[in-house]
Amino acid sequence: MRSTIMFFRKYPPEYTVIAVFIAIGLVLQLTALSNSGFFSDEFLHIEAGRHPAWGYSDFPPMIAAFAWIQNLFNTDSVFINHLFNLAASAMAVLFCGLTTIKLGGKWLAVLATLLCILLSPGIAGTRFLFLPTAFDQLFWIICIYCSASYCQSQNARYLIWFCIFGALGFLTKYSIVFLFAGMLTSSLIFRRDIFLKKSLWIGLLIFLVLITPNLCWQIKNQFPAITHFSQLYDSQLNRLSMGGELKKLFLFSNPFTMIFWLPGLFAIPFISKFKRYKLISFALCCSFVFLFCAKGKWYYFFPVVIGAIPLGTVFFERLLQKRKWIIYAYLTVLGLTGVYLLPQGIPIIKLQRFIELYHKKPNKDGKIPLAFDNYYSTEIWTRILNVVNKTYIELPSEEQEKCFILGRHYSMAGAMNLLGKKYGLPQAFSLHSSFEWMPEFDKGAVIIAIGESNWLEQHWGEYFKYVKEIGIVENKYASKESEYNYRIFLCKGLKYNSVEFKRFIEN
Repeated sequence: MRSTIMFFRKYPPEYTVIAVFIAIGLVLQLTALSNSGFFSDEFLHIEAGRHPAWGYSDFPPMIAAFAWIQNLFNTDSVFINHLFNLAASAMAVLFCGLTTIKLGGKWLAVLATLLCILLSPGIAGTRFLFLPTAFDQLFWIICIYCSASYCQSQNARYLIWFCIFGALGFLTKYSIVFLFAGMLTSSLIFRRDIFLKKSLWIGLLIFLVLITPNLCWQIKNQFPAITHFSQLYDSQLNRLSMGGELKKLFLFSNPFTMIFWLPGLFAIPFISKFKRYKLISFALCCSFVFLFCAKGKWYYFFPVVIGAIPLGTVFFERLLQKRKWIIYAYLTVLGLTGVYLLPQGIPIIKLQRFIELYHKKPNKDGKIPLAFDNYYSTEIWTRILNVVNKTYIELPSEEQEKCFILGRHYSMAGAMNLLGKKYGLPQAFSLHSSFEWMPEFDKGAVIIAIGESNWLEQHWGEYFKYVKEIGIVENKYASKESEYNYRIFLCKGLKYNSVEFKRFIEN
């Protein structure tokens, strides 16, 4: 008891708030992990860890490095395959709190910041999944912390740290270039003296050294990242309604957090009391505008929002210094709203309880659509694996030796490789997205193929002389018609060997 009292006397209350919220965040994440399986995109990144490289066509190499470390445990445990998410989430909470303190915030501003971060269903959801977005948010807030530290102390070493963590962010998700563009614009307008600092150029040299292997990989492979961005823009981003994306941003970031991050973006740059931090606030404002002009999806804006929240909370803590009851009342409403919305982002309650609590009703096709059906509904992959395993063990031994599994979507191949090890299933492959690896085989290969509802026998008939549908697995929580069922086929008499087959698919 005495040691506890000494702790609270020794450390300011701001740090106690941070420690408490780190603990709460970890409890929420662990609870969600106990209720969930894997989101489809996670399988791609976990599989990338089995094929280490300095780059991939759809994403930078950092996520694969994390997956490689997690894969050393050789397990399909949801907990183990999210170890880096747990660490990144805790560190994100830590640096959000530290950034608030650096900006001059006291315990109430820290409390408001971390409530906004923790009770935003969208931010919580993107941090929960083993995707680059979780680590992208972390490196953004660390870079913003370095910027705040530099603005406060003028210590040039923070410029070097900004460049180092900026490089790690670049190797995680290329969208951090919007932060760089915002910082460059803000520096050219308000702090041109930064470009005379030797530390900045040392930092930029370190940045270049760190990203060079990835740049060399891009050059060697004819810049697949640019090709991917171009295809993504033509197929998705160009068709987005930015009004609709902003509406989703406001909703999934918790509408009651807007009171903090909107002023943090668009008001703080013009308030004289925050002149010292104008570099940061205007940089985030520019980053937001650049993302909007580039037609970024709603969740692309979360790193900007996370960076702007501390500015807004510090502003209101100072503005309402003599009327703190207003902040208390508002945070109570924000907290209650966040508790209600949070299960929409991460599965902190059991599936059936979620369906009952949020009155999820079957649609005209008898499905109960869930936004993240393939991690809330954990049994779907087990049922697919049972069909695949039954088919495989019934094959003659000579056919088992030359059997492979083909997933129409990368999630199917990744799921078979991760979850199918306990069944002793053969190697799975796909030619979808970055999942371009394919084993070598000849025309005598036997393929167990998995596809969505709309992939019928005639699709596989283009590649095989013999195709038989051996199972249909229903997904009763699908939100898209193409995912209502998963169809499984046994295919023989391949018309091409592996090299010809890959070339045929690619063309």
